[in-house]
Amino acid sequence: MAVDTGGEWALASRWDVVGGIVRLVFSLVFHDLPEWVRYPLLAFGCAVVVHLGLGWLRERFGGPADEDEVVHESEADVR
Repeated sequence: MAVDTGGEWALASRWDVVGGIVRLVFSLVFHDLPEWVRYPLLAFGCAVVVHLGLGWLRERFGGPADEDEVVHESEADVR
């Protein structure tokens, strides 16, 4: 978001942008949309947040992906 401050443009912080987006979504979901659109959209948004959260948790606390695979290293020379 940009703000005109007497002839000069100043960029808003990213938190101002996030706040603006949250206010926009809140007004769309809770005021302007009919119920038959509002509830599926809200459910989809919640599902996306849960999916991203679980993916982040898997990356953060999960073990290595190929944990079951056993790797045998031999001392033999390969030519």
